Amino acid sequence: MQNSRNKYQFQDIDNPQMVSLDHRLLCPQCHETLSRADIESYPHCPFCDHDFGKNEALEDFILEPLVDNWMRQQPGFKAQAEENPFQQMLDL
Repeated sequence: MQNSRNKYQFQDIDNPQMVSLDHRLLCPQCHETLSRADIESYPHCPFCDHDFGKNEALEDFILEPLVDNWMRQQPGFKAQAEENPFQQMLDL
């Protein structure tokens, strides 16, 4: 059985508004960069009409900002997010 996450490629975008890196979907057929709004609004790629179907990777892609927002609202999370866990390695 093929892993459905391998079907799609995502481009990382550094977004200071989000805890984790933001992503854009690359259409597997035409390789255009698509946003979450594109996927939520259209079941097909607006550029080449590729059918995305239902997929757990696409569901995670669409829900990521909601989960990110929920994480920010948890008590004590802000202090953890401000601390860079790799700072000690960067200081070496």
